[in-house]
Amino acid sequence: MQSFSSTFSSYISPDDIIVLAMSGGVDSMVLFDLILKIHKKENIIVAHLDHSLRWTESDWDRELVANICKREDIVFEVEKLDIGSMATSEKSNLEAIARRERYTFLESVRVKHNAVYTLTAHHAVDQTETIIGNMIKWAKVRWLSGMSVISGFIFRPLLTILKSDILAYASSHQIEYREDSTNVDKSYDRNRIRHDIIPVLESLNPSIHNTFAELADYMQSLGDFLSESVRDWLSKSSSESWKSNTFLIASFLALSPFFQSEIISYLYIHSQDGSSQWLSRWLIDELIRFIWDPWSYGTKEIKNLRLERRGEKIIILL
Repeated sequence: MQSFSSTFSSYISPDDIIVLAMSGGVDSMVLFDLILKIHKKENIIVAHLDHSLRWTESDWDRELVANICKREDIVFEVEKLDIGSMATSEKSNLEAIARRERYTFLESVRVKHNAVYTLTAHHAVDQTETIIGNMIKWAKVRWLSGMSVISGFIFRPLLTILKSDILAYASSHQIEYREDSTNVDKSYDRNRIRHDIIPVLESLNPSIHNTFAELADYMQSLGDFLSESVRDWLSKSSSESWKSNTFLIASFLALSPFFQSEIISYLYIHSQDGSSQWLSRWLIDELIRFIWDPWSYGTKEIKNLRLERRGEKIIILL
């Protein structure tokens, strides 16, 4: 845990207000204890979202966090949502809805208190699980990059620390926490990865989490390079045309299929305020076909991204 203090101080100043996402589990409770030792209490805001997914267990989690905040005289922000009903009504994935609502709530708390960052307790094993989960479903740089220590207003100061070190700290410092009973439910993809796949990888390579951390760093650097290359190409293409956000079809088709795909991915994610949700190989191919098909006319619209074909040019309408 020695690296925590240096990571924390690299991004947080003593007078900064921070929000801590605190579930009541061991990871966030250890993070809370670590922060209390090095940051002013008056500048700590604890945020807890009750998903209403585990009946009385959710109530006990909320009460544990509330009581600790009261004991330590820490500002406590809480919200209770029926995530299950929301997922049913939207006919969407439960985990995706929970994640969306959790980050929406956390950002609202951050803005309310004018905090510099929201801190989450993601650790090195979470990073491995995330990359493996994305690897199973996707095959692009963005999804193999894992999580970053800093993503917008989200700060993950434990991202390089192993779960075993967190558990050891909790034991030696007698940290009170609650176990989430759903963590053993293998109907969730992440739990199957955690309990069935990762132990095999650890047996093959005891340093597997360091390996995945290095993979994440490499992929993040590669992703940054590709994004910068796409921005440069779009900027150059627009400056050579009669209208901004425009590129010549012939110039696009002269590019490699790989770079064409990266341009479409970049435009889609940009049009979705940074979200890659619903972006697929099929969607990318559909937009590329619209560009190269000489019989395509008018506008092609998917989500918030619209491409308009005018003669030999494509106009990007975001």
